[in-house]
Amino acid sequence: MDPNLTDTDKVAWLVNRGTDLFQRGSYQEAATHYVAAIKLAPEDEATHFNLGLALAKLGKTEEAKQAYLEALRLFPDYPEAHNNLGNLLANQGQLVEAAEHLTTAVTLSPESASAHNNLGALLTRQGKFDQAFTNFAEAVRLMPDYVEARCNLGHAYLVQGKSYEAAAEFQEALRIKPDFEPARRGMARVTQQRPVPLAPVPLKP
Repeated sequence: MDPNLTDTDKVAWLVNRGTDLFQRGSYQEAATHYVAAIKLAPEDEATHFNLGLALAKLGKTEEAKQAYLEALRLFPDYPEAHNNLGNLLANQGQLVEAAEHLTTAVTLSPESASAHNNLGALLTRQGKFDQAFTNFAEAVRLMPDYVEARCNLGHAYLVQGKSYEAAAEFQEALRIKPDFEPARRGMARVTQQRPVPLAPVPLKP
């Protein structure tokens, strides 16, 4: 990095470099660049969010949570931060707090298929199957090739005893991604005619 750059340009360079490293899978190096950028521009909520992404990939859940919380302190209506923080909390079993953040994410960004799918997965864990179904269906409507959402919608149909509709969703998921194991398991349940609740596909940030 050119030492003669202004602080603004340095921040831009560090963030861009961090993002490039993140996309290459070098999460620790990416986090280091984001931290350096935050030291120069601590009020940039997007950099805190990016840091949370990198820390989550490194398995540093608590640190990632703090990064997302800081992003939300700076920008309370940050839907992606609510979505990712909700996922972290859900994975820690903090379902009530997770539901608050995921519901907010859907409210702020109703066009986000990921937010609808993640909220649906959480609602399934809470036994709120009708609400979960609505969110899975919306996720599929928004993103027809979203295999996780299609598989979750198939599970929701099974809960309702609708094996034909469930099979259609699992088959479509397998058409999109032939080796998608959750869809294979779902089809096996349909074949066995055992329409019982299934665990949702694991949440993703």
